[in-house]
Amino acid sequence: MLREIDFAELYRAQCRVSGFGSRSSADWDRRAAKRRRQVRDSDYNEALLGALDFAGVRTALDIGCGTGNLAIPLARRLEMVHALDFSPEMLRQLERERQRAGLENIVAHQRSWEEPWTGVPKVDLVICSRALGVEDLRAALEKMTGRARRRCAATIHAEGDYLGADVRELLGRRLAPRPSYLYAVNILHQMGRRATVEFIPSEGGSTYASADEFVAAVRWRVGELSAAEERRLRGFYAGLPEAEGGGRKYRHDFVWALLRWEAR
Repeated sequence: MLREIDFAELYRAQCRVSGFGSRSSADWDRRAAKRRRQVRDSDYNEALLGALDFAGVRTALDIGCGTGNLAIPLARRLEMVHALDFSPEMLRQLERERQRAGLENIVAHQRSWEEPWTGVPKVDLVICSRALGVEDLRAALEKMTGRARRRCAATIHAEGDYLGADVRELLGRRLAPRPSYLYAVNILHQMGRRATVEFIPSEGGSTYASADEFVAAVRWRVGELSAAEERRLRGFYAGLPEAEGGGRKYRHDFVWALLRWEAR
């Protein structure tokens, strides 16, 4: 009975009603510098790396690598890390981080989920950390599995959305949630893969240099804002605690689901 349910289509339907569409490489290029300025979410990174099985792993592929939050520590413990992202600016920032760390064993690949991964080799471990915001989830999971010799790991938000309850209340909107990890668990089951699930609590949010930057971050998540909503957000920003070095800090609790499955 479970195999008769089209979880891939249910996932696509939930993506459509959630209103959070796919982003272009140019969108992520514009966010790259800010991502590098942000305080790294070390608790999340350490929890994720600590939960992975590195037995027999010498090589890894980091999908949606961004500026290298995982690629850098992975390269310190493995023989080779392949880092994939479709944003050229993210990869430029990664190269700066690689040079700063003095590492020679990271190979960058500028690829999207949709295009052929020509030149991206098979590796022992494939990781996709917080980068499975795709329209075709089954195709992405199949692509991950096909590049892994041993095992895969992916983190997907457990439920809800990327905004804190305080901002949602401030906007006064009813926001349909993004699809949760349960779609991926069931799609993997239909692919013949039994995924284990572990939850990683994380403190969401960031440090914002200005009210404009904070408003832009909310707009990125929910789409266009009314003039009244922008005024409320600017007032909210003014009440946030000041950050060391300037700007203001916004934080909210968040939970990620870590899915792990064997590729063989």
